[in-house]
Order: sequence, then structure tokens, then C-alpha cells
Amino acid sequence: MHHPRNINLLQDDLLRTIIRLGYPTALASAVQTLYNLADTFWLGKLGRQALAAPVISFHIIFFIIAIGMGFALTATALVSQYTGADQPEKARQAAGNTLVYTLGIAVVLSALALVFERPLLRFLGTPPDTFYSTLIYLRIMLWGMPLAFPFFVYQYTMHGYGDTVSPLKVELISVGLNLAVDPILIFGWLGAPALGVAGAALATVFTRTLSSLIGLHFLFFRPKGLSLSLRHLRPAPDMLRLMFRIGLPSSVGMSGSSLGFLVLLGIVNAFGSVVISAYGISTRVVHLFMMPSMGVSHAVTAIVGQNLGARQPERAKAAVRLGIRLMLVVIVPAMLLVALLGRQLTVFFIPDDPLVHALGRPMFLLVAPAVVFFSLATVLNGAFQGSGFTVPVMVSNLSRIWLFRIPAVYLLCMVVLDGPGASGAALGIWWGMLLSNFLAFGMIWIWYGRGAWARARITLAEPPAGEAPGPNDDGSLTR
Repeated sequence: MHHPRNINLLQDDLLRTIIRLGYPTALASAVQTLYNLADTFWLGKLGRQALAAPVISFHIIFFIIAIGMGFALTATALVSQYTGADQPEKARQAAGNTLVYTLGIAVVLSALALVFERPLLRFLGTPPDTFYSTLIYLRIMLWGMPLAFPFFVYQYTMHGYGDTVSPLKVELISVGLNLAVDPILIFGWLGAPALGVAGAALATVFTRTLSSLIGLHFLFFRPKGLSLSLRHLRPAPDMLRLMFRIGLPSSVGMSGSSLGFLVLLGIVNAFGSVVISAYGISTRVVHLFMMPSMGVSHAVTAIVGQNLGARQPERAKAAVRLGIRLMLVVIVPAMLLVALLGRQLTVFFIPDDPLVHALGRPMFLLVAPAVVFFSLATVLNGAFQGSGFTVPVMVSNLSRIWLFRIPAVYLLCMVVLDGPGASGAALGIWWGMLLSNFLAFGMIWIWYGRGAWARARITLAEPPAGEAPGPNDDGSLTR
């Protein structure tokens, strides 16, 4: 198979390769946030009842996406390793099987959520005055959810193949169209019916479906791409086993983390609107500065996967080390600025609230180092994802929120600092963030240092002369 855009992950300069692979992924993360921002912006014009629909539905939708995304991510590991091992037919089979199984998972999860949609909204404490509009929005999103997953598989398949630019182009088309269609369907512009909340959901489903169709076209019919055919969709037992071995830990880790943040939000809500607003600002800033680390992490994933598949573990290790150094060069100066300008950041988001501004400086003094540790852990997670050894990622992600952060935040806020109403008690939220990110980074760093990740999880075609096949730590064979 041809390497897209003339990037050779097995031979090109590593720094240049990480940057060329990483910046489109970072941009794609930024573009992705525009989906939610568009709904928030336009529905806000209809009032807070309409605005509540995407905000409340997000928790249910994100949980489903997190489960499916864990399996979609297997495409990156498998396609990159088979591409590096020069087994193009197996790479195509991995992509095709990932598409079939992930789509099946999305259909089942969406159907279950549709059956239990009302109890789920009641469980989330949906206010009576927003219940009906939220139900309509959620129902349309759930019906359309499976139609979005082919694009996710296309995106992660191309990442493993070494092409992060093509998915970004598709994302830009989709988001641009969503920004245009949203107000037309919400307000009834250009002669269309004014559908309100339902219009926002339909616009998202329509544009995500379009991106999936474009992605499928590229997967099956692009001459210099993977060129899948129907035979690659035929379920293969060996691929199913690999998918679940790699994808299940990722899926459990992502969905378990999303549930943990719901629990954490309950603690935050106990402090009232000032702390909730400050927490929202800190979350936006964290998401903004996580984009570079996501870009570097995805680049490391693809480089590690292809080089392990090509039996070049030393180059894979060098890519991880370089990714960590690059991340430090980017994130440390940025977080120093965040720490120094904490109060000004809160003023930027909420200009006229001195109570929120008072939290800004001490809050961001804790957020800044927490983001550094989380960024470094994200790069290391990329190494494990690329090798297909995803159990450490699952354990560290679940430990970060359930074992470290929730207990730390509760103990610090409610016990040590005397709970809501006590001066400075809310800072326990961000002390817990710093502590949990530091401990999770330490955990993944120790696991990384053991070196078990630096082996391919696929079955290679044939061993080099004199090298006997042996079992990997996860039970698979490197041949």
C-alpha cells in the first residue's frame, strides 16, 4: 500500500513525522467542539429550556460514543501494525471488521437507550419544563447515532494508515455544513419549517451521516487508500478476538471515566453557581490545551503501531521519547501563562462576576500543573494504543477518576475543608484534579518503563532467521 501524502512512518525524520501527523488531529479536535458550540449558540436564542436539551442529552450520548469509540480505536492499532508488517490484506480486513463490529455495537447501544430514554432523563434530574424538548432532541440523536460511527472508524483507520489530513478535511466539510444548516432548521429560514430543538438534532444527524458517507467512499473507492471491498467486511474470528482484546479495555476505560465525571459533577454542583461557573471555565481551558497532546498522542499511536509491526521497536521507543519532549516544550510554557493569568481567564469568560474572578488565580495555579501531568500521560497512552496493549490505559483512566479523584475531591472538599459554605473549600476540587493526574501519570509511567508495550499484538507473517516465536504479555503471539 502507498503511504499517504508521502509520509513514511518507518523511515522519515521522527520530529517532522510527529508534527505532520499530529497537527491535523489537534485541529480536528478543535473543529469537533464546534458541533456542540453551534447547537448551544443557536438554541440559546430560543431560551434556557431549549438550551438544556443538548446539555442534558450530552451525558447519555457521550457514554454511548465512549463505548463505541473504544472499539473504533482498535482500527488504529491493527491497521498501523499490519501496514508496518507489510500485510495490506490483513490491514484491510482489520478495517472492514472494525467497521462491522463497531456499527453493530452502536446499533445495540442506541436501541437500548431508546427503550430507556425516559428513565434515563429522569435519572439525570431533567427539570419538568425542559423534559419534553430534551426527550425530542435525545430521541432524534439516538436514532441517528449509528450513522455517525462509520466516520469514527474511517478516522481511526486512516490514523493507523498514517493519514490524519484526509479525516480533517471531511470533518471541516461536515462542521461547516452543520453551522449553516443549524439555523435553517431551528428557525425555519429559507422557507424550511421552524423545528426548534428537533431542527438542531436533525442538522447534527444529517451532517454526521454525510461525513460517514464520505468516509466510506474513501475507504472503499479511493485509489491510493485502503481500497476495501465487501469481502473485508466478512467477520473473521481472529480479528474479533483481537478487537475485543484491544478494544474492550479502551471501551471500559472511556465509558467508566465518563460515568465518574458525572459523579464528580454532583459534588461540584453542591457548591452552587459560582463554583459551577469556575469549574466550567477550568474545563474549557483544559479541553483547549489538551488538543496539542491529543495530536501528539495520535501521531505516536500510528508511528508505534507501524514500527512494531515492522519489527522496529527501538524506533517506536524513540518516537515516544520524542513525543514526550515535544509535549513538554509546548505545554510547560503554555501552563506557566495560564497559572499567571488565571484571574484574567475568568474575566474573559464571565466579565462581571467578581466572586468567580476571585477563584481564578488559586484555581488555575492548581489546574496548570494538572494539565502538564495529564498531557504527558496522554502521550504515553498513545504508545499503549499503538501497540494494542490497552489494559494499562484502562486501569490508569479508571483509577484517575474513581480511585484518586472522586475520593480526593470528596475528602478535601467535604471533610478536610468543611464543605460548601466554608472559605476555600471549593479549591479541594482542583487539588483533587492535580493529585489524581499526578498519580495516574505515575502509574502509566511505571507501566511504560516495564517495556511490555513494545511488542506487536498482531501475528506477523514470518520470523526473521534465527528468531523463535514467543508469547507476548497479553497472550498473543509475535511470529
